[in-house]
Amino acid sequence: MLLRKISKSIAAFVVYVMCAYGYLTAKGFVYDGNQFILTNKAEASDIREFQISEEDIRALGDQNAPLTMYIVSAVTCSHCRDFHKFTLPKLERDFISKGLLRFVYLHFPTDETTMRAAKLSYCLPEDKFYDFIDDLYSSRDWQFTQNEDILINHAKKFGMTDSDIDLCRENKKITSDLLRIRENVFNTFHITATPTIVVKSGNKIEVVEFNGYEDLKKHLETKLSKQ
Repeated sequence: MLLRKISKSIAAFVVYVMCAYGYLTAKGFVYDGNQFILTNKAEASDIREFQISEEDIRALGDQNAPLTMYIVSAVTCSHCRDFHKFTLPKLERDFISKGLLRFVYLHFPTDETTMRAAKLSYCLPEDKFYDFIDDLYSSRDWQFTQNEDILINHAKKFGMTDSDIDLCRENKKITSDLLRIRENVFNTFHITATPTIVVKSGNKIEVVEFNGYEDLKKHLETKLSKQ
């Protein structure tokens, strides 16, 4: 009886491994003997399929940079936080500060909390946008509470008054703009997770999947070499 149970457990494990292997290889991963490595990148599409107005953009870097990177993020997403904290500073050092890359943060609100935070970021002066995003990623107190005042207090650190907050809440245009951006990126790139990295080069735009910063850096350098 015990032997039969062990055999069934082994068989179930083998099936699981085979299914997992099949899924990963179908997604473009190969096993190098130690780990699965992503070998393919998403194909580029025509830039005309993806249009974001300058009014909607909050950017770092030169508007005329040869490459533009859009990061589709949610301010409650831990992986987005890691990208913002660890990868963005390297992009600033290697590309943005040198005029090679324009970086654009696109909110992908998934619930009422992320929508509130996204709206507040757009109600702030543009030069405070990234400071506010930094502050939200550095703090978790506002995420796990129904007390909206905690989030509002973060915005007040950047100069917003009670009157500003009230006007922001009532601003239906910002809500509509944020939902339009979310719909645009979802329909164009079939976003299933955040963060999603999208790179525009010339008249082409593509979703970029990468395995660590050096892989991303190499991909951007290859793009730049073809300019």
